[in-house]
Amino acid sequence: MNALKIKVCGITQTDNMLEIAALGPDYMGFIFFANSPRDVSDKIDRLPLGELPAAIKKVAVLVNKPLEEAKGIILKYGFDKVQLHGNESPDYCRSLQKIVPVIKAFGITDKLPEELTYYENGCDYFLFDTKGKNAGGTGMAFNHAVLKNYTMTKPFFLAGGIGPEHAQDVAFRKVITHPALHALDINSRFEIRSGIKDVGLIEKFILEKDGRPKTEDGS
Repeated sequence: MNALKIKVCGITQTDNMLEIAALGPDYMGFIFFANSPRDVSDKIDRLPLGELPAAIKKVAVLVNKPLEEAKGIILKYGFDKVQLHGNESPDYCRSLQKIVPVIKAFGITDKLPEELTYYENGCDYFLFDTKGKNAGGTGMAFNHAVLKNYTMTKPFFLAGGIGPEHAQDVAFRKVITHPALHALDINSRFEIRSGIKDVGLIEKFILEKDGRPKTEDGS
């Protein structure tokens, strides 16, 4: 089983972005959705994405964008992956797959979505988040026990209310042994305020999820 990866989503500000990048997460997500308090549609030109290490993959998070607009965002800003949080069809996903790997998000309440098989050949990863009334995250966790029913081989990201306390939670650590789990997606539970992450909390979480507690001197 490969090492569990970390995606920090909802980056909005340059200094915060560079501080997080210094921690070496695997992915950083940038949200293009007007209804999100972490929308970067009007800020992205001021973010120095080119200063991010190549090892950190940049993810454009989109919701029901017209296909050509989605392609334009990906190509203009050099995103490495695209994450789709709306009602995008399998054909839409396949069109973007010609440019970058696609992460297709699905909301979950108490069971896995029935439509997963329709998207299996149209995306590179699934992302499982807590189902809400609107597109995007809720900051709440769904019942992770439903993941035991996931038997597909498609790797997935796990999102939805993951917080600092999960790093050492016994039940959660059992969940994250799922062989298809690729990455944990963290966002609002690691913030000082919307769009500004608590770098210390993220650093501690990254160390603790690997079983390496942070020492008092920060090492």
